[in-house]
Amino acid sequence: MRIRYLTAVIAPLAALAAVAVSVLAPDARVSAAQLLRGWNNIAYFGQSAPPAQALAALTGEYTAVYRWDPATQNYQLYAPGVPGFVNSLATIEPGDAIWIHYTGNGREFSTGAPPSGTAPYPTSGKISVAASTFLPASDLAIYQKGFNELYPLGTDPESQRYFAPVNLPQGATITTMTAAFAGTGDTVRIRLDYTPLTNGNTPGSVYVLADISSSAGPSPRTVTAYTHQVDNGANVYFLVVDLTGGPNSKLYGVTIAYTY
Repeated sequence: MRIRYLTAVIAPLAALAAVAVSVLAPDARVSAAQLLRGWNNIAYFGQSAPPAQALAALTGEYTAVYRWDPATQNYQLYAPGVPGFVNSLATIEPGDAIWIHYTGNGREFSTGAPPSGTAPYPTSGKISVAASTFLPASDLAIYQKGFNELYPLGTDPESQRYFAPVNLPQGATITTMTAAFAGTGDTVRIRLDYTPLTNGNTPGSVYVLADISSSAGPSPRTVTAYTHQVDNGANVYFLVVDLTGGPNSKLYGVTIAYTY
């Protein structure tokens, strides 16, 4: 069983024997790929879904699916029937280029259609969050806020933490976060977090998507976000900033980039 598994999931770069040809289906917006036995490289335009669901029409006709992850510079894998910890490809997104190891005798596979009015590949966007939108975590906080500047007037714990809601497009994948600030040492820290809609104040149910600290480099600073697809039906998204240096630790603004 182990030998069979290793044979089934050989990396696609080692066996680029076949490349699928895209053709137009009767609906001009729906594309299809002509699959050949072996490795096929296709563009997927269907709905965001787990691999088994996205490729349900090919059930039993493929042994492995790979997608290149530019953030980690590695291939993500989904192979039917292998232990769950082996699979790293959790979702296939519209516009993804994927390698499929097809074991059938050849067939046409509908790769779906991009949403109406959108390009057939991921588009990008950004949202900006001004410092003036942040609110203190404590009613006892003493702080100064302008149109795009926020800072505490003292170093008391009540004046150190602030929150701001973030409204991201449904289905977007967050790529980077950039923050502009003033501060030395570890006196400014900005996080992009999310938590399940049903969570109250349980810290263990709050998950970090991006984290910037003034100790890591000068302002403005950009970091790569953890891979995550926005689900506004299940989660809420927000920014947290800790300003621990008194009036010398300031937040100016935050920008979040995403693909969609």
